[in-house]
Amino acid sequence: MAYPDEVLGSALRAFSLAALGMAASSCSAAHAQAPDPLGFHLEVADPLLQHSMGATIPFSARPRLNLDAVWWSAPRDESLKRLADRWGADEDELLELNPDLADDGAQRGQRVVIYRFEPGTVSRSVGAPNRGRIENSAPFPVGDGWTLRGYRPRSYATRQTVKELATSLAEWRERHPEANPVKLGEFSRRGGGRVRPHKSHRTGRDVDIGYVMNEPDEGHRFVTVTDSNLDAAATWGLVQRLVAGGAVESIFMAKSVQEQLIPFAALTMSESEQRSLFSTLEPDARAKKKTVIRAWRGHDDHMHVRFACTEADLRCSGAVQRKKKRRRKKRRHTKKRRRGRKA
Repeated sequence: MAYPDEVLGSALRAFSLAALGMAASSCSAAHAQAPDPLGFHLEVADPLLQHSMGATIPFSARPRLNLDAVWWSAPRDESLKRLADRWGADEDELLELNPDLADDGAQRGQRVVIYRFEPGTVSRSVGAPNRGRIENSAPFPVGDGWTLRGYRPRSYATRQTVKELATSLAEWRERHPEANPVKLGEFSRRGGGRVRPHKSHRTGRDVDIGYVMNEPDEGHRFVTVTDSNLDAAATWGLVQRLVAGGAVESIFMAKSVQEQLIPFAALTMSESEQRSLFSTLEPDARAKKKTVIRAWRGHDDHMHVRFACTEADLRCSGAVQRKKKRRRKKRRHTKKRRRGRKA
């Protein structure tokens, strides 16, 4: 789908974690002194990149995640070709990453390296979400608290997007251990480009995330939200963590879902802060386009999260709006004019 290209306004950049009901600290102090409650370790070789939207949102202590390599355990015997198709990878590259992998593929329970970071390479988003591509993408890892689709050629993003989302999910899981797992859908292809039927999801900054439901669901499809099946408290907790991370540019969410989250946001946020966050509460049409969470049709079963550009990204921008082509009006000739030409 195509999305508007407005970026966050200065008022939104000034969001504080205190407004979201969270303790704040500087980014550098958080990463230097943060406890490691989940056993994750941030061992990424590339430095923490500055987001183009500005680092005005303070960061809290965050779990740390290892993205040097992404592993996957085969649920069944799987041929090398099927394994490559599942991940949108090249067969020769998989064999290079896994020297012990037989030519006939992986055996049930075998751990396979899908991705390994190469020092010196830079992962970047190039161009607009509906016009660009990715360089040196990374697949999203398996973890506690979220589920991925079994077929994963569209589970790639920039390393920064993967790190930010995985860290937010880990934080959320720590605070909501009893909630059902979050279902993750479409990211991007390995090299970016068109992901049908979407018009965006091309540059490794867009992710479809299911809402947290009251009942567990094993299917791969998202579940449409109703007044009774949404775990609104846990869903709001997830949105909190995404916004608090400081890396999210926009969240596209149905108006009906926003209305269920607002009562929980009201517990820690003032009315003006809620209006800056939820487009549903903002009466001004122009201001609505600058809110973080924007009402968008077709998002009553999942939210579309778009991460902001970083300094490493090239020509990174909002979605490009198509110019409507003006159709030339056909001249309608009257019978008299036609008769006149014949004469």
